Amino acid sequence: MFTGLIATTAVLVKLEKKNRPVLTIRAALDKPLAVGDSLAVNGICLTVIEKKGDRLRFNLAAPTLHLSNLGDLPAGALLNIELPLAADGLLGGHLVSGHIDGTVRVRGINKGDQNSRFIFTFREREWSKFLIERGSVCLNGVSLTIAEKSSSWFAVEIIPHTLASTNLRLLRVGQRVNLELDLIGKYLYNFFQTEKGRKI
Repeated sequence: MFTGLIATTAVLVKLEKKNRPVLTIRAALDKPLAVGDSLAVNGICLTVIEKKGDRLRFNLAAPTLHLSNLGDLPAGALLNIELPLAADGLLGGHLVSGHIDGTVRVRGINKGDQNSRFIFTFREREWSKFLIERGSVCLNGVSLTIAEKSSSWFAVEIIPHTLASTNLRLLRVGQRVNLELDLIGKYLYNFFQTEKGRKI
């Protein structure tokens, strides 16, 4: 489990797109990781399969590669990194599973001295019910608050600290960004849909 508060950024070294895709990154982490540990990479929960110095390798399941933006990124791209939430840790963002729902595209960027406004479009209209104004959304692993939304786009306001410490500052119009919809919202929706269809 994660919170959407980015600890650091890593560098994409290589993505091997073969029968069993493997992602290699270079990351300087405060906490040492071992094989089998989890790490959120651009919002995706991945398991370490190999560690050599500051290089970490992960297997990617085919659905993960298909759903995410990792295949779009060149070697040298910055990746947002978050370590798992400790049981006694502070929940500073919102509950994030690391199981992304897909990607959205950058529609517009308006950078300001105070906050920067980013607008994202999405094609999956069923996502709209999980996107609410002043609700939470996770983009490339970053916990953000929705400022405005419609049936096919939403906007977030990003403070300078978040922009400076994540790869969101490098986004360009048209790029794909990993999206995880609010976890609690999805569970509640599923619960009430199940209850509505249950015969009494």
